[in-house]
Amino acid sequence: MENLRIRWKNVLIIAIIIVSNLTAYSQDLGVNYNSTGAGRNITVNYVKYISHYALSIGIGYNINSIKQPDDQPNIYYKRLYATTSLQHLNLNLSYQHDIFYNLKNIRPFIFYDLQIKYSTTRTSMYLGYSYDSTYLNTSRPEDGILYKNYIAYFGPFTWIENSVGIGFNVDITNRLYLQQRFGAGIHFICGYGSGKNVVAKPKIEWEFMGLLNIGIFYRLNKKSP
Repeated sequence: MENLRIRWKNVLIIAIIIVSNLTAYSQDLGVNYNSTGAGRNITVNYVKYISHYALSIGIGYNINSIKQPDDQPNIYYKRLYATTSLQHLNLNLSYQHDIFYNLKNIRPFIFYDLQIKYSTTRTSMYLGYSYDSTYLNTSRPEDGILYKNYIAYFGPFTWIENSVGIGFNVDITNRLYLQQRFGAGIHFICGYGSGKNVVAKPKIEWEFMGLLNIGIFYRLNKKSP
């Protein structure tokens, strides 16, 4: 019994040392707006800085939008459209490494960003459905094609968005700073593609994507002067 007490005491001492060392590093909390290949989201991130690199984890909300950036029959690009509460969930992991360390109030860095979500898509498309025969013998017979607007839902899919890029933090006060990141990469769309307008079929698709991020962060540990 005495040996058991000694072991638990040693475990407790080690745990206290680890927690003390972790809290000695800078810890930040912030809110980010992200525009990715899937769509847009608002994500809250917790960041831990250790020397010249940082790790962050975040959880956010995917924003539905009926407006599309184009009128093409794309299924995935900027088409994420959540139909349940779970599908609004965005998970975010990120790693960044500082560059140009000697700058005082601006902190440039390079980064890798991973975002994971599970959601359906919504696509508004115009497809030909009939033909006006009065245009048949004219110089532009293609003008006789009649189009109709269709709304199609696909999925749900698992989205895995990977991007790398460059960014910077700009100090507002000793506690507050703005962050902006620009990146590019690839997102994978995994699922069966089942929905009202498609036949269930397992598949993995991928597309090139861009990342635009802007956020505001609060330092839990005051910055040294």
